[in-house]
Amino acid sequence: MATLDSSKRLAYGWLAYAVGSLIFAGIFALMVALARTPYIKDMLPGGDYFYIALVGHVILAVVIWFLAFEGFLWLLTSAMDTSTPVISPLVGWFSLVLSAGGTTLIVICALLGLGYPELANYVPVIIHPLFFTGLSLFTAGIILILLNTFLTLGSALGRGASFPIVTRGMAVAAVTVTVALVCFFLAGYLQYTRKGFFDFERFFWGGGHILQFANTMAMVVSWLYLVKIVFRKDAIGLRLGTGAFLFYLVFVLPAPVIYFLYDTASYEYKTAFTMLMQWGIGPPTAFFLIAILYLLYRYRNKGLPWARPGFSSLVLSVAIFLLGGLIALDISGVNTKIPAHYHCAIGAVTIAFMGLFYEVVPFFGLRIYSEKMARIQPYLYGLGILLFAMGLYIAGWYGAMRKVYGQDQAFESVGELVGMGIMGVGGLVAIAGGIYFVLNALLTFLGGRRNT
Repeated sequence: MATLDSSKRLAYGWLAYAVGSLIFAGIFALMVALARTPYIKDMLPGGDYFYIALVGHVILAVVIWFLAFEGFLWLLTSAMDTSTPVISPLVGWFSLVLSAGGTTLIVICALLGLGYPELANYVPVIIHPLFFTGLSLFTAGIILILLNTFLTLGSALGRGASFPIVTRGMAVAAVTVTVALVCFFLAGYLQYTRKGFFDFERFFWGGGHILQFANTMAMVVSWLYLVKIVFRKDAIGLRLGTGAFLFYLVFVLPAPVIYFLYDTASYEYKTAFTMLMQWGIGPPTAFFLIAILYLLYRYRNKGLPWARPGFSSLVLSVAIFLLGGLIALDISGVNTKIPAHYHCAIGAVTIAFMGLFYEVVPFFGLRIYSEKMARIQPYLYGLGILLFAMGLYIAGWYGAMRKVYGQDQAFESVGELVGMGIMGVGGLVAIAGGIYFVLNALLTFLGGRRNT
């Protein structure tokens, strides 16, 4: 029989899985650096391991880590926050096993350097059966956790449970991921039936854009949680917050129609999804952002807890997301301003998730292994992301092209060289911040002091 305790254990499992995926994302970030290190690169598998390691890092850090943490948030908001047991703990555990098993296959494939890398936007892949089997299992696990979430929300609604703003936000995020999966299906079906070849860039383009809506919503939900935990106060009213979350859907729900209006090989297809994301993510997120900044302004004279990792993560996530939005306004051409923008976006999501981890650990009966590391880590990682993004922005200002790596880069100005140098320093600092987090989180799970 499903109980809240079983739901809590399941949520704990998804949280541990999310952290585990981030650990391997960090390992592949290190492998990317080693693949460009003289002598060491010759000992790595494959013809050019750099690109395989890059695929491993991106898919773990931007796809699996995000969706795994969102799986945790779906359980937390649909079951724990509504006092409604998960409809099927068995399906919940099966979804976790599928996703974790798929992730394991992806990690093995990338570590061994099997197959050939395809650097498609949003979901890069390695052309190898083991990788695609892993990706399919991971997706199946996400589909099952979505199904469990919708059924649990339906049960809560039938019991007359009240839905707090975080539950409503993650419900909208669940709908959004479902729409993204529909987009992937349509892109694959249309390419399979109408094209003589399969283009991964076009396949992942539409659904990948829609996933960014869900990632942003999960970040906003993390902001709202952190405000509530730190200040014991809601950042925004229930009606206004619900309206803002529903505004995302105005741009999400029409997405599948694009596949019936434009050919996936057309310029209009790519532009349509770009416009959806440009106009659909910014305004509602800015609404939440302003509400949080206003609350911080009101509390400015009461002593803000800068040493508390949940609070510093909140402020840094908001600041970095805002910087990414400002950079987006200045994007023109195909240069490194584009990755400067999206590294701010994904960095902001990651910091928000990290900050929430620190605050929810006591709920599961644990204390953070090292509070000192937890206090330092958000600033270290946040500084790294800021330097990384600003370096890319400076280099892009001087004309450095995106998606040009390692020895293929040819800097034509001092500005490009300086910008990429700042980016490199920022990358090292961000990796150090990531190591601080995963080490502290791992030790918390393995040997954290019990919270009495």
